[in-house]
Amino acid sequence: MKESNMPRADFVTSILLIVLGIGIIWATVAMPRFEDQGGSFYDSPGIVPGIIGVLVTALSIYLLVRSIRRRGWQLGLNGRTVGAALKDETTIRMLITVATGVIYGLVLLRFLHFIASTLIFVFAFIVLFEYDRKRSIASQWKTILFAVVTSVLTTGAVYGTFQYLFLVNLP
Repeated sequence: MKESNMPRADFVTSILLIVLGIGIIWATVAMPRFEDQGGSFYDSPGIVPGIIGVLVTALSIYLLVRSIRRRGWQLGLNGRTVGAALKDETTIRMLITVATGVIYGLVLLRFLHFIASTLIFVFAFIVLFEYDRKRSIASQWKTILFAVVTSVLTTGAVYGTFQYLFLVNLP
């Protein structure tokens, strides 16, 4: 990304991260507290996510202010319509990334086990960004093989880390 585009990118990103941070804080406030069962405030399962939400929100506000000082709010469309900006390759890649993340979190993890969901997600993500539609499938066997190996290794590493190191049961 060009340095001249950074204030605009920072402006949009900071707004999205402020919304995310507030959502995290909101969700952690709704988590159960065990003070009525003799536990302390620090035993609450939402304490760490809450701190992370506060930090994300605070740093995003700082980023928003900095981008406003650098005129990032102008968005640099330079007479282009929003539709033309949405057709930009960078915007399309970003939207594909967001869409695959949402599908993973809201669809795959809801209906499949963590291992199957993560295998599908990592494989699809790599294929979406590395596959060349102009070439035949047979000539791209290395890309497919890379996606398969990477998805298996990534899924195994994440599952093993959470299951055996952090002792967290995954869905």
